[in-house]
Amino acid sequence: MRGSSMDTNVRNIGSRRATLAVEVRSEIERMIVDGELAAGEKLNELRISEILGVSRGTVREAIRSLVDTGLIDLFANRGAFVHEVTLQEVHNLYDVRGAIFAMGCAAAARRVDEGIETTLVEQLKDNLAQMRRTESEVEPALYYDLNIAFHDMLLEGAGNPKAKTIYDNLVREMHLFRRRGLSISSNIARSIEEHEAITAAVARGDPDAAWQAAHTHITTGMARYLKMIERADGPSSSALPR
Repeated sequence: MRGSSMDTNVRNIGSRRATLAVEVRSEIERMIVDGELAAGEKLNELRISEILGVSRGTVREAIRSLVDTGLIDLFANRGAFVHEVTLQEVHNLYDVRGAIFAMGCAAAARRVDEGIETTLVEQLKDNLAQMRRTESEVEPALYYDLNIAFHDMLLEGAGNPKAKTIYDNLVREMHLFRRRGLSISSNIARSIEEHEAITAAVARGDPDAAWQAAHTHITTGMARYLKMIERADGPSSSALPR
């Protein structure tokens, strides 16, 4: 009995450590996505451990687990750094994201037409109403969150969990630069118009129109972002600014 109790305690300790590591990973990811840890910045294990109130070992474990997400680069003898996205990576990420999002919107429209998705259109319209309010109130941070939610609804409505997982991983990596692109009021206004076109096509149950509207949204979004970068840094820049 005593041995059994000891085994249980060991398992409980291991479970708490694993849970803590997951929580620390999530918090470091949030700090990167929100810009609290800037692109190119070296991750200071001691400082992060003090901020989060955990051991350096837990922080180190969490950092290593984030390498596969594309958010962190780990270099031998140098440490871990927040990933700096190059312009070529921007093109690649937008291309893949555009393909999956267009497919997802077409599938969502088809499922609306077939009567499978009965609440999606109202959810999209409610989200759009909130977006319009943020535009008039000039709330880019809130708009960014609503924008993410809008895309999530459509990928959920596609009924393709595998595509949703791949899309979520892409978006997580794109957080490194997309938030800045949606901080300009003219970009927000145009983005809302594109969301309205997607919503209208999905509401009609028109997969072809939904695909086209979604594809246009992603490609014009990339063009807006690259134009902003070119104005800020000049056309010769190979890496995005911090």
